[in-house]
Amino acid sequence: MPVGRKKKPRNICIDFDAMICDCFGPLKLKKKELKKREKIQLEADEMQTLIYQDIEWLTMDIASKKLWVSKTIYAWIYGSARKKVSKTIIENNILFLPKRKKEKKKKEAKEK
Repeated sequence: MPVGRKKKPRNICIDFDAMICDCFGPLKLKKKELKKREKIQLEADEMQTLIYQDIEWLTMDIASKKLWVSKTIYAWIYGSARKKVSKTIIENNILFLPKRKKEKKKKEAKEK
């Protein structure tokens, strides 16, 4: 039984349908070698913090309010995201980007 608080919902503004690919990694490796590489999963909230900090240049105060989290939690999420991206680049690992939730796709399919 997991211990701790439930994860609060966060305001994620990423258009997952517009994403061309869902992973990044070394290109010139054979399948055998790729399978040996560590696979790192970037979460949606981590990707959103990278967008706010590195692309939109928002302050931590504004960005944390947009994500609906405290500045402390925001800094932790951002640090985690930067660590994963850096580890992927330096160690030639494979980085998987967040995907759209299957539940959301099912709901949209029912509406159509």
